Amino acid sequence: MPQGVETGESGMDRSPGGGGAYGDDQTASRRPPVQPATAAVRPTRSHTVAQALTGLGAERLSQYEVEDLPAAQQPDGFTLRDTRHPSGVVVAILAAYGPDRMALLARFRAHLEKPTVGYSVGALDGLAEHEVMVRRANADELRSRRALAPHAPAGTSPASRTRSEELAEAGQVGLF
Repeated sequence: MPQGVETGESGMDRSPGGGGAYGDDQTASRRPPVQPATAAVRPTRSHTVAQALTGLGAERLSQYEVEDLPAAQQPDGFTLRDTRHPSGVVVAILAAYGPDRMALLARFRAHLEKPTVGYSVGALDGLAEHEVMVRRANADELRSRRALAPHAPAGTSPASRTRSEELAEAGQVGLF
């Protein structure tokens, strides 16, 4: 410790602007770069993605449960883990498992990319074919998804339609 530096009971440098847990150069170099407010990649943790997938009936598995099993013997489910995007932001990696894991992955992708759910699913270097990167969608992506979503014509709210109208639209005819 340099002379003239005030330290507390913990032995940390308490002088203004120098040393300590947040002021030393070594700690600053280990911190990820700060992303600007307009960054295209938003931080996403695996537990938030797991919450979005709870209603789909697929089980969250441990990586150790499925890593040594052949694809035909794997239970239907998914694993999630956190990793760092090349931009420095934490994103989630979703992996689908089971006999028909590509169909399961497509189902996950379709659900996560709904405008109401708000995730973006994409590829990342080094991932297997049954793995995808999941991140929170930014405002521009959500706006474009909402614009592409089909809108119901005015006056056709589900409450205003009768059962016979719903059957006729589905190509069925009522008995009475």
